[in-house]
Amino acid sequence: MTHSINLALQGGGAHGAFTSGVLDRLLEVDNLEIAAISGTSAGALNGAALKAGPITGGRGAARKRLDRL
Repeated sequence: MTHSINLALQGGGAHGAFTSGVLDRLLEVDNLEIAAISGTSAGALNGAALKAGPITGGRGAARKRLDRL
């Protein structure tokens, strides 16, 4: 069974770094679908990296983009 979630990602430097780690962990969950993402500041950057990764190369690419960010 696939679980679908929506994400609201907050801004702020330290919050963005923490959120990046949480998103990395979420990408490890196979039966999780991220249906919608919204964010401000660092959260918007994390959200863009999270969404662009699967488009260009799957979950692994998303994890690499988050790590580079």
